[in-house]
Amino acid sequence: MMKTSSAPPHSGSSRTATAPADRSYDPAPGERVPHLWGYSDTRFEFCDDRSVRVTGTRYPLAGPPLPRFLPFVEEILGVRLGPEQLQQTAPPPVLSPPVRHEGFLDGLNQLLGKDQISDTEEDRLIHSHGQLSVDEIYRILQGEAPPRTVDLVAYPKDEDEVVALVKLANRCKVVIIPYGGGTNVSGALLCPEEERRMIVSVDLCHLNRILAVDRANHWAVVQAGITGKELESRLEEAGLTCGHIPDSIELSTLGGWIATNASGMKKSRYGNIEDIVLEATLVTPRGELSSRPLNPRSSPGIHPRHWLFGSEGCLGIITRAVLQVRPVPEQRRFASFVFRDFDTGVQFLKAVQFSGARPASLRLANNSEFRLGQALSPSHGGWKGFIAGLKKRYLLDWKRFDPQQMVACTAVMEGNAAEVGQQARTLHRLTPRFGGLSGGAEGGKRGYRVTFAIAYIRDFLNRMGILGETFETSAPWDRVSAITDAVEQELRQLCVHYEVPGRPYLSWRVSQTYPTGVCIYFTMGFSGRGLPDAVQRYQKIEYRLREVILENGGSISHHHGVGKVRRDFVAQVYSDAAISALHALKQSLDPDDVFAARNNVFGVADPTCASRAPADAQPAESEPDPP
Repeated sequence: MMKTSSAPPHSGSSRTATAPADRSYDPAPGERVPHLWGYSDTRFEFCDDRSVRVTGTRYPLAGPPLPRFLPFVEEILGVRLGPEQLQQTAPPPVLSPPVRHEGFLDGLNQLLGKDQISDTEEDRLIHSHGQLSVDEIYRILQGEAPPRTVDLVAYPKDEDEVVALVKLANRCKVVIIPYGGGTNVSGALLCPEEERRMIVSVDLCHLNRILAVDRANHWAVVQAGITGKELESRLEEAGLTCGHIPDSIELSTLGGWIATNASGMKKSRYGNIEDIVLEATLVTPRGELSSRPLNPRSSPGIHPRHWLFGSEGCLGIITRAVLQVRPVPEQRRFASFVFRDFDTGVQFLKAVQFSGARPASLRLANNSEFRLGQALSPSHGGWKGFIAGLKKRYLLDWKRFDPQQMVACTAVMEGNAAEVGQQARTLHRLTPRFGGLSGGAEGGKRGYRVTFAIAYIRDFLNRMGILGETFETSAPWDRVSAITDAVEQELRQLCVHYEVPGRPYLSWRVSQTYPTGVCIYFTMGFSGRGLPDAVQRYQKIEYRLREVILENGGSISHHHGVGKVRRDFVAQVYSDAAISALHALKQSLDPDDVFAARNNVFGVADPTCASRAPADAQPAESEPDPP
């Protein structure tokens, strides 16, 4: 039996950086909790029958009781929540014996050290799933293993070992699935059930260094296995930032950002990942894919760099990238605003978009998400409670805001003093035009703090039979209300049809804006208690909601990628010729399908040349029953 790597994967950087006082997460390293989201020192737990708290000291929410959280969730879902509903986590499932390729194993033992190879059941299971709530996490909590798991985990320590490993796998016809932070919610890490070859998960946790920083030209060469938290902490030590701040920054990796075409909450100032990455290296069975020299922009023809974005582990292993970096902003200021309803808030966002003032982040939460944020605030007595009461009275009694309709907008402004001042003046000038009111800086900070608690809430509620997940889309400005209204209406009808107990929860926020539209980020959940096939019903409901989004003008994804859960919809997005061209690219770089994760278009048959499709590719999932 091979041994687990002695270097703890995903434990975070060995360094600690001085965190800004307004940061919503702790940059210190921590031990990952197996399978679930986040760190083992952080979880929601009951203080008593009617109150919960967040353990540890990692997040601003941690510590004090949150007595309003359970009543809010019970009111929304219409079901009882308490310690008596907590389900015992089942023991880890027993996995099938691993598939072995002796020639590959002999070669791997010569290539890597013993502490870089593992076939323990714990490591195999961890590397066989991401963070897809129901299809992955909920099943594992119930003691159910994925239908197919990886057979081995390899931990290369540098790019040369990655190149040699890919060559060995290609020679032996062994499958490779790259692994970064394991945070994806698209099913991208699930192994194809029909795969009979040996499957090796290549974990890049050791490729986590900044190789070079060029201050004169404002770029840095960074290995792809570095987590966002490690990257920002080390850049900050040099007074720099890359500005890519996804909600998963603590755990997700640079390579994963590129492979899923990710977006961060501060994209308005720093850009999406495709704007930040100047060059990247992909190791394929046919060799290394990269280009030289490095320039701010060039016109050499079709740029191979673009093939990496959204590749989702199906073309090769991303080993390094050159990132645009900037000085840490001189100032950072928070703000918040409240509006009477969501549509009015959207019009405010549009006005800001075309004002010329671009806050680093501007997010609009609908009423459900706004109230969730309020429910996650500890009760305050004394002077703080008195002030909070005055604000509430002013909003509800004097300004007549409806607590069941009002929404909240949070902003982060960054730059030098002049830039931040201009952003603040623009926001405060535009807010009254749309009937809005300022909620203050503390309200802005609170809004971002809640972001880092959402996944922990999911895992806590999962243990009480509440099924939930997030999904996102992008939409033109004039389709935002059509999409959110259609999703909300369809969800309610589907829950009635599938006899879901209680009521569903649905919240959404606009997390990014563009000149032509926005990103809409949904959070959905409902009780699965007493449903004999709760997982299957959930899958059918979520699948139908994705259809509704496309039918009403939304995109297949904004930043989560496609993976396996959305690949049925690829034919609605790409033409036959586009799908065929991507299959031809795959055939050129990986003719023997070594990178056989079969995500996105690579899990869909080539419509113009069926022989190019993987012989054992999975069929499309059956359509859900109509409501």
